[in-house]
Amino acid sequence: MAKKSDKAEIDRRIHTVVKLLSSAKTNSYILRFCAEEWGVQKRQAETYLQRAREIIRADYSVERSDFLGTRLALLDEIIEASIRCKQHSNAVGALKLQAQLTRLLEGN
Repeated sequence: MAKKSDKAEIDRRIHTVVKLLSSAKTNSYILRFCAEEWGVQKRQAETYLQRAREIIRADYSVERSDFLGTRLALLDEIIEASIRCKQHSNAVGALKLQAQLTRLLEGN
């Protein structure tokens, strides 16, 4: 019988699953990953998936204005970095996205 994982190990596994979900991995991929990487059964892997989804939902259960503000600030950083690196097309793309998010460009 395999040794039972401690809370820290379980948390690490769940956050690994969060990263996998955030990188667009499928459920079947994640279930297989859990079985191969940690030797867990499908039911345990599904529990990790469920808890990972709860973390993702909690991360995004913020007020719309708070979410928009943080994304606009991130786009400001992208614009600045793009200009510094002379990647002006990236800066223009980020500016356009900011305009769309703030509805300065209606219908685009």
